[in-house]
Amino acid sequence: MKPIKDFKAGFVEAAIFEQPVKGKNGEFKSYSVALQISYKKDDVWVHKKLTIVKKDLANTINVLQQVANELGIKSA
Repeated sequence: MKPIKDFKAGFVEAAIFEQPVKGKNGEFKSYSVALQISYKKDDVWVHKKLTIVKKDLANTINVLQQVANELGIKSA
């Protein structure tokens, strides 16, 4: 499946995925966000992924903002 939109900042990437789903009330579109961070370990690139469904995205942003505030990181 190919993302409908990609974003990148440094070694962090995000991709939005859209998938048609058939529910009891008909068909609808479901969205998820795949986050990836890349880094080199022993001269080999490592890619770690996390997928977040649309309904959890606001809570994820909220928690990450709390972490950034705790660590004294200003948002861009």
